Amino acid sequence: MANNIFSKLYRTRIKVTKDHTPVINLSLLFSLVALILAPHLVIIGAIVAMVLGYRFSIQKDAPEFSGNLKEVVDDAAENVKDAVRSFTGKDKDNI
Repeated sequence: MANNIFSKLYRTRIKVTKDHTPVINLSLLFSLVALILAPHLVIIGAIVAMVLGYRFSIQKDAPEFSGNLKEVVDDAAENVKDAVRSFTGKDKDNI
């Protein structure tokens, strides 16, 4: 149940555009975490963006992000491991 909710939040995107040019494309999940951790920055940023003429839109079930949230997390974990391996020079078995 919770995985389904997180997956739906991940696939729902908040898009910010200026003159039909995409500027930001964030998941609702990330946006909510940012709002919880730094509400003052999110609110000030949104107000400034609106004053400067940026357009906000929400896209549910974005087709380019239709993958499983677990796959995204697993891929991110593998990317972090690869970065650590390349930085430390250690092989796969030592991490």
